[in-house]
Amino acid sequence: MQDVFAQMRSFAAAAFAAIPLALSATPALAIPEDEALKKLSVIPVFLLTSEQGVPLPIPQGDDKLLLPMFLQKTRAEKELSTFKKTNPQAKAKVSAIPMNVANDRVNEMNQKLEADGKKIVTPVVGAPVDLQQATAILRKQGVSTEDIQKGLSVPVFFHNPFITVNTPNGVKGVFFLSYGDATRASKSIQGANPEIQAADLTNALAQMIEDKKDNFVFYPTADFFTLMKEKEEGGKQN
Repeated sequence: MQDVFAQMRSFAAAAFAAIPLALSATPALAIPEDEALKKLSVIPVFLLTSEQGVPLPIPQGDDKLLLPMFLQKTRAEKELSTFKKTNPQAKAKVSAIPMNVANDRVNEMNQKLEADGKKIVTPVVGAPVDLQQATAILRKQGVSTEDIQKGLSVPVFFHNPFITVNTPNGVKGVFFLSYGDATRASKSIQGANPEIQAADLTNALAQMIEDKKDNFVFYPTADFFTLMKEKEEGGKQN
C-alpha cells in the first residue's frame, strides 16, 4: 500500500496545501504509515472478483487494468450487472474487502504485473453527493475549482472543532467518509454547532502520520455496520 499511498499523497498535497485541517502538523511521526493505513479497516470497499474472491481488473489498452473500488455495495452490484452483460460466461461476484487489505492485494498484483509492463489502476468510487458536498465546502473555503478537480478524489469530512470519540486507546478525533454521517454527528452535540469541513482521504492519512500523537480514527461506513450485522446473524444461524 505504501507505493499507492505515496502516489496519491504526492498528487493531492500541492493542490490541498492551503486547506485548514484545524490541526498543527509536526515533523515527528506519530505512528508508522502501516499503522495509519490499518485505520482504513473500518472502510469496506466492494470489488468485482472471481467466485474464489480474486479481484477481476478490466483491461484498458495494452498496459493498464481498471479495478474500481466501490464504497457502496449497491454501486458495485450495478457494475457487476453491466460486467455480466458484456461477459456472460464469466463467473463473477461482488466481494467486500477492507480498504487497507484491498490495497495490499493490488500492490501484490502490480508487483507480479510489473515484468509485463502492466499496472492496475484502482479508483475509489464513492457517492456522488459526498463529492458534491465536499466540493461546495472547499469552494467556500476559497479552494479553486481547478485545484479541487486535481486533488479531490475520495472526500472525507471532519469538524471544527473536531468531534471526538472515546476509544480503548484514548480520545480520538473522527474523520467521516459520508457527509450524512458527519451531519448527524454534529447534530448530536447539544449546545454546539461544529462546522463541517472537507479534505481528501490522502490528507487525512497524511495528518495521522505527521501529527505528534495518534489522535484520529475513521468512522465506520454504513456498509461496515451492515456487514458486521450480517456476520453476527450468520454466526447465530450456525
